[in-house]
Amino acid sequence: MKLKHCLYLMFFLLGALLLPTVAFAAENFTSEEARTWADSKGREVLNILTSENSAEKYQKLDEILQNDIDIDHAARFVIGKYWKQMTEKQRTEYMDIFKKYTAALYKSYPLDIEKGAVTYAIDKVLADKQLQNVYCTVYVKAIEKNVDDASKGGIHVIFSLVKNDDKIQVRDLKITETSFLLAYRERFYKILHEDDDDDIDWFLEDLKQITADLEKENAKIQSSK
Repeated sequence: MKLKHCLYLMFFLLGALLLPTVAFAAENFTSEEARTWADSKGREVLNILTSENSAEKYQKLDEILQNDIDIDHAARFVIGKYWKQMTEKQRTEYMDIFKKYTAALYKSYPLDIEKGAVTYAIDKVLADKQLQNVYCTVYVKAIEKNVDDASKGGIHVIFSLVKNDDKIQVRDLKITETSFLLAYRERFYKILHEDDDDDIDWFLEDLKQITADLEKENAKIQSSK
């Protein structure tokens, strides 16, 4: 696997499929709880990714997507100000497409890694009001020649955890100070701006086509295995 793909994969892992969770009424919890959850979730996903059973792998990752991520609120945050401009019909269509897009997107990344190829260390956990920010260093075993020296020291990752209904979830993820929550919004805004006058219907058609292309490519890759 190429190193850049491995990096994408690790971002996916620690970001709980790269999507933020937006909480309603967050509960207080300790840094130790956050550390324990982060370490357990990291080991769980690594075990899934090193499994050789593809069907079982996708099933378990889909369960993480459904159980650990608030997709509805992630979708609303990503679309930002345009949510208010949508009709109820457009919102319903957008939510349906977004869920399919999310599932198709994570399946487009290489999901097969060797045991020991990716490791991580939890450096510290700092509280910020009702959030617990977990600081990690991710190490990717270089299998390419001429790897950038900066990558050899590990990749610094911060992900924010929130507790809702006695359940800890990921709220946001930062790689070198870049928030994925905002990065996804920027990606969607770019699509909207490229359309005629930020037209919502054109955006939905574009997102639907992007999703269909991803699903088609994923199916092709799976059939070739």
